[in-house]
Order: sequence, then C-alpha cells, then structure tokens
Amino acid sequence: MKKYLWLHLLGLILLVLGSLYVVFNHPINFGLDLKGGIQFLLQPRFEVAFKREYETLAREIENTLSKEGLQILDVRAYPDRVEVEYLEEKELPLIKEKIKNLNPNIVFEEKSGALIVKFTKAYVDNLKDSIVKQSIEIIRNRIDKLGVTQPVVSRAGKYRILVELPGFLDVERAKKIIGSTASLELRLVIDSAPTKEALEKKLTKDTEILPSRDGTEWFLLDKIPVITGQDLKTAYVGVDQFGQPAVNFELKSEAAEKFGEFTQKNIGKRLAIVLDNKVVSAPVIRSRISDRGQITGNFTAEEAQDLALILRTGSLPAPLEFLEERVVGPSLGRDAIEQGIKAGIIALVFLFLVLVIRYKTAGITANISILLNVLFLLASMALLGATLTLPGIAGVILNMGIAVDSNVLIFERVKEELRLGNTLTKAIDLGFKRTLSAVWDTHITLLVASVILFQFGSGPVKGFATTLALGTIASFISNVYYAKVFLNLLYKLRILKI
Repeated sequence: MKKYLWLHLLGLILLVLGSLYVVFNHPINFGLDLKGGIQFLLQPRFEVAFKREYETLAREIENTLSKEGLQILDVRAYPDRVEVEYLEEKELPLIKEKIKNLNPNIVFEEKSGALIVKFTKAYVDNLKDSIVKQSIEIIRNRIDKLGVTQPVVSRAGKYRILVELPGFLDVERAKKIIGSTASLELRLVIDSAPTKEALEKKLTKDTEILPSRDGTEWFLLDKIPVITGQDLKTAYVGVDQFGQPAVNFELKSEAAEKFGEFTQKNIGKRLAIVLDNKVVSAPVIRSRISDRGQITGNFTAEEAQDLALILRTGSLPAPLEFLEERVVGPSLGRDAIEQGIKAGIIALVFLFLVLVIRYKTAGITANISILLNVLFLLASMALLGATLTLPGIAGVILNMGIAVDSNVLIFERVKEELRLGNTLTKAIDLGFKRTLSAVWDTHITLLVASVILFQFGSGPVKGFATTLALGTIASFISNVYYAKVFLNLLYKLRILKI
C-alpha cells in the first residue's frame, strides 16, 4: 500500500467527487415519518371472496348434476357452504363423486335430504394467502401509476397489509384508489323500476337487484355477467357525446368475440355497466358491439382518470377493510429532520474531540474516515433509490459508532505493537493485520443481521436494515481500508502521532 499510496489517494478523490455528484444530483427520498404522508392498515374481507367462490361452485354443481340426469331439488349457495337438496338417497354416492370431480378440495356433511359442501381448511388458508398476495400486487400497481415516490406496500402479520404513501396527503382519494375493488361487470337488464320493492316479486335465484350510481333507479339484472374486468385489455380517459369526461375500454380478443355475439342477439335490450355493485349506466344495445365500449356517469376529470387507472390495474380479489389510518403532516417530518441534524452535529463534535484527544493526529484520520463513511452511505442510498426514515437515521448513527469501534480497535492494537518495541511503520502493518479478522467478523455479522431484518421486517424495520447494510459496507471502505492509507500518508509526511 505504501508503494502505491498516491494511487490510492487518487482513487479516494475520484470516489469522493463521484459521491458528492450523486448526493447533489440525486436527492435522497424521505420516508413517511420524515416527509409526511398517509399510512393505512388494511385487511381483505375474505367472507365476500368465499361467498363468490361458493356461488360459482353452486352454479357448476347445478349444471353438472343436471347434465348427468340426477334428481336435484335445489342448489343454494351461502357465505360458508353450498347445500344440495336431492330426491333419491341412492343417488347420493354418485352426486358426491360428480361434485368431488369439480373441486377435490371439499368435504361433505349430510343432513336429512340435503348434502352440505364446504371447502377444506387447507384450501381456505391457501385462498386467503393468495388473496393477500394478489391484493398487495394490485395496490402496488395502482400506487405506482399514481406517481407516489417510494411507497411501501407490504404484508403486516398473516393477513394484513401495510400501505405508506410519503408526500401524499389526499386521504379520501387514496382510500378510493386503494380500496376500490373495481369489479366491473356488464350484465343484461331484465327490468328496472324507481323502487326496489317493485322488482322483488320478479326476483329469482338467477337474478339480482342493484341500485343505480345516484340511487334514483333500481335494476333487475342477470346474476352471471357477460363481461368482467378481467376481460379488459386497457382503459383510458375519453369524452362522451356531450363532451363530458368518460372512460373508454377495450376488450381482449376472446372476450370481444363473445361480447359481439351477445350484443347481436340482444339488440333493443338494455345492458347495465356495473361497477362495485352499482349500475353506472344502462344504455340500450343499438347494434353489434365487439371490442370496445364506454363508461359514462357524470364523472369529473379526476374521477374518470382514477377509474381508468383502477380498471387498468385490475380488480381486487376481495374488498378491503381499512383497520387503521394515520396522517403525518410535513411539519412533523421537518422537525424530525432538523432535530436529527442537530443531534448528529453535537454527537460528531464530541466524537471528534474524544478521538483527537485520545489518538492525536491518528484521531484526525479517524474523524475523516467517519465523514467519508456518512458520505458514501448517503451516496449509495441516493444511487439505489433507497428511502431514508427515522429508523434509518438511527441506522446511520449506529454505523458511525461501528466505524469508531473499528478505528479504536486498530489504533489500540497499533499502540500495543509500539509498546512491544516495533517501529511505527511495522506497528501500523501489524496492527491492521492482527485486527482484520475481528473487524471482518463484525462487519459480516452486521450484514447478515441487516439481510434478515430486511427480509422479515416491515416498513420502518426495512429502512433501518437498508441503512445498516449500506453503512456497514461504507464503514469497511472508509474506516478500515482508507484508514490505513491516511496513517501511511501522515507517516510519510512525518506528522503521525498516536
């Protein structure tokens, strides 16, 4: 290292200049606790998803048993089971076999004249897990398209979801975009009336009564939709025939062919556009429609934009329940940053004084190494787009302590070698050589701990783990590698004292 001292110094200068360039040209993203914003704790309403699953299973059972010619009185779906009323007891084994072929993840219970069908516990648990994972992915896509910088969407516990939106303070809009199931359905209108009571006499198990978006009209609709949100290829903002904001959508090829055949057969009838169990509009089918359509409903420009965004990112597998919401004002974050900076400056001043008093000019090199450590850490965070949070600031301070610990360990070993009668240059070499294994162990242990915290922690813990990991790497570069470069430089300049 002595032989190539100036080359090492040149590398350091380039590294410092590059780090300064990154820090000033790529500002670090601040987390929710520093920047202000919104935090939600959500949980999917699993009972809605299970009700939908049992309704689908009930239709499949009824269709299958009817095709097989089995004598069935009725098939009814409930939120937690399907009940099959049969006529002949001798047909029960065959009925079970046909139902089991539809879905092997079911169990049977029997009561007089009826067969109760339920999903197994393992299937229910897997479905819940799948709903949470899918919900996280859809929420993340919606937020990304909303333009929020460095949002956090992660699992909190087994079935809950944590959402953090730094810098976004419109709570109602955020709840609407995140929580909207966006269950778009196109259904045939059987009848309509000003009141719900007027339609109830015509209600069957294959139909459903839903209100209009403004609540002024009620519709009797086919339960089975012709088109759902899963059939959409894209959705975008447009204008209707009156120049008002609307949402245009395009269908996938298979859905477009199916929709074309349906509209061809039902010209003159009304088609309801249902969004989250409310009829947005119900236009009359004038001609064959194939691959595109339009949703109108007196939308504002922002409502149309948000609806198009939600439809593009897909519908949630189940409605979300907002268990908790928290709004952090930007002034609180600003105060936290200011107090953190003050505390950091005071700590640095005391630390610098202690190191210089204890280790003389060698202490100055330790102080420079600590400043480099912070610079490299901030530059790496900016370069990787990491988010700085209050726990992250704690991680920065902890890294400074670790850096000091490495320097103290090395300097004390150098002093010990001097007491054994070694020359200064040999004491430096031996001091670094004989403490390197301990320093390596410390840094590797911290890196492993950081990875574990990041993998299994939530938002604030991940912020702490990120700064701890990056700071550990920066500490080894500045406080171990370049610390020796600085000591050799002071020795060459004949001003090294330790």
